[in-house]
Amino acid sequence: MVGLLWFLLGLVGLTVLLQLVARLFRVPIATSLLGDIAWLPAHWAAPSNEGQPVWLTTPDGFRLHGRYLPTPAFRRRGVIAFCHDLNGDQWTARLYTQELSRRGFDIFAFDFRHHGGSDRHPGYEPTPWVSQYELLDLRTVIDYLCSRPDAHSQSIGLFGINRGGTAALCAAASDPRVAAVVVDGPVPTERLQLQTARRLLRRCFLPAALVRAIPESPLTLLGTWAKWVVGFHYDCQLINVDHAVRKVIQPVLLINGRHETYASPDVVRELRTAIPGPAKLWTLPRSMPGRAVTAAAHSYHRRIVRFFASQLDRPVAVHRAQPAVRAPLALDRSPAAAPLSSHPAIAFRTLPRS
Repeated sequence: MVGLLWFLLGLVGLTVLLQLVARLFRVPIATSLLGDIAWLPAHWAAPSNEGQPVWLTTPDGFRLHGRYLPTPAFRRRGVIAFCHDLNGDQWTARLYTQELSRRGFDIFAFDFRHHGGSDRHPGYEPTPWVSQYELLDLRTVIDYLCSRPDAHSQSIGLFGINRGGTAALCAAASDPRVAAVVVDGPVPTERLQLQTARRLLRRCFLPAALVRAIPESPLTLLGTWAKWVVGFHYDCQLINVDHAVRKVIQPVLLINGRHETYASPDVVRELRTAIPGPAKLWTLPRSMPGRAVTAAAHSYHRRIVRFFASQLDRPVAVHRAQPAVRAPLALDRSPAAAPLSSHPAIAFRTLPRS
C-alpha cells in the first residue's frame, strides 16, 4: 500500500515537472522529440474545370472544397477519396490517381481545411502530424460519398500521401464504410517519437548499448508530453496513431522507401505488424516520402490498381451515351504525341452520362 502511494505521488510530481518544463521550453524541445521534419514540397498540378465541383460543410462549420471525377470507363468499380499531403491540395491527385480513374474508379479529391480552396481555421496551424481536424474532414468526405445517389456499399477506398495517408488509416479504424486503404509514406507518430528520442540520446554521447537498454515506457511518457505541448501550441489535438491502427481491420497497403531517412523501414514494419487486418508493405529500393509515384511509376500504378480492384471491385454499370472516345486524340496526331494517360489536361475527362 505504501509503495502504491509513493508511485502515485511520483506520477503527480512528474506531471508538475513536465508542466513546468513545458512552460519554460515548450515547443523547441517538444518539436525535437517529434522529429526535425523537412518541409517536403508536394507535387504541384495546375487547377482545371474537370469533374464536378463540390462544397462540403464539416460538423464544426468549416467548408471543404473538392471535386468528383467520374471514371471514363463503362463499368465503375468503386470510388477512391484522395487525401493529399501537408502543403498539397486536391489537384495533387492527378499524378497519383490517373490510372485508377482510367481503370474504372471514380476519384474524389478534396482540400483539407487550411489548404487549397477550403476554409481557414483561425488559430490552427497544420503540422506534419495527424490531428482531430483531419479526421473530422475525412468523416465529412465519407459521409458525402455514402450519401450520393450512385453510392454503393463497401466500395469506398482511401488513398493518401504521408500525413494524408496516415489520417486515412486512422479514419478507417473507426469507420466500417471504408473498404480499403493505401498509404504512401506513413507517419506513425509514436513510433517515430521513440526512434527520434533514442537518436537524441545517442547525440548526447551515450553508449549505443545503453540507449537500446532504456525501456520504452519513460520515452513513451515523454512523447505523450511532447504531443500535448505541440498540440497546445498549434491549437489542435494530435491523434495517437499507434492506438488507432490497432483497430484497423480493413485491407491496407503501405508504401515506403528502403533508404527512408525519416520513417525507417523498421518503424514501418512495426506499424504493419500492429495492424490487425490484412496489411501489406511494399518497400521500394530508393524513394523519398511520397515520391514512389515518380521513382517506379509503372509498378506503382499497377500495384495500386490491382490492390483496390481486389478489395473494392463491386461492378456497377454506368450507362452513357455512345461516346466518341477517340475525339480527344485528334488534338495531337503527331507520332510523338504522348499516351492518353500522360496528358494532364485529359487525365480525368468525363464522358456524358445518360
